[in-house]
Amino acid sequence: MTATAAAAEPVTISETPVAVFQLPAHSFVVSGLVVPGIHAAAVTVASPEPGRVTFAAPARPEVCATTFGGALVRIDYLNVTTGAAGSAMVRPCENFLEPTPTTATVNTGPGPVVFSVSLTGSAYSPTAGQPSLPGVGTFTAP
Repeated sequence: MTATAAAAEPVTISETPVAVFQLPAHSFVVSGLVVPGIHAAAVTVASPEPGRVTFAAPARPEVCATTFGGALVRIDYLNVTTGAAGSAMVRPCENFLEPTPTTATVNTGPGPVVFSVSLTGSAYSPTAGQPSLPGVGTFTAP
């Protein structure tokens, strides 16, 4: 009798979206046709488990084709109940060659969290996304 192993099913980690109230960071952008515009770098939050959240700040492909393409988004957060604080850096443009991840999972602890958002250039493109204005926001971590 031959023993066979059952095929392992892939583990799916589901994240629950979290409602975020924010004034996004804003960046002045210029396309290849020298058409100026404004991009609002909004932060999204999801929770894979209680006390942990995943930050992202995805940008549309047409925004990534502008001077914003090499920008990075820094998120500084503070849980006002537990005092847990820290910062995370994410890359808004998926196809941009930059080692910074597109999402960052952090331990905020449960409760109300306030955060600030700032835009910065990457090592490849130090002036990407500049000039810019910072943003702020809040959410309740599960």
